[in-house]
Amino acid sequence: MRAILLSRDLLFISKIREVVTAQGHELLVIKSAETLVDTLRSAEQSGILLVDLEKAPVSLEVVAESYRGLQGSGWRCYSFFSHVRIDTGAAAESLGLGDVMPRSRFVRILPDLFSSK
Repeated sequence: MRAILLSRDLLFISKIREVVTAQGHELLVIKSAETLVDTLRSAEQSGILLVDLEKAPVSLEVVAESYRGLQGSGWRCYSFFSHVRIDTGAAAESLGLGDVMPRSRFVRILPDLFSSK
């Protein structure tokens, strides 16, 4: 399974990569809007889009538009934010950025997202 991560947080990228690759999956870290659009446009298989709502290198509007183009194709989106940034979570929910949750909850469920795939 392919996972795409939108984050500029190098430490968190490393943690996520460790979990994803340990379970035999591929992680692609996106660093620009162009790369995101091109990657998702050419996506042939289902996968998981992981969005760091506070440190994404792409605007949330671009992410939402790109994700809408994938709906119905088996892709899932998990967006996470600092628990003190409730406004960020609410904005992501209004944009339709999948399952939106505090970072602490995301860390807890991350292994389960890839364990049975």
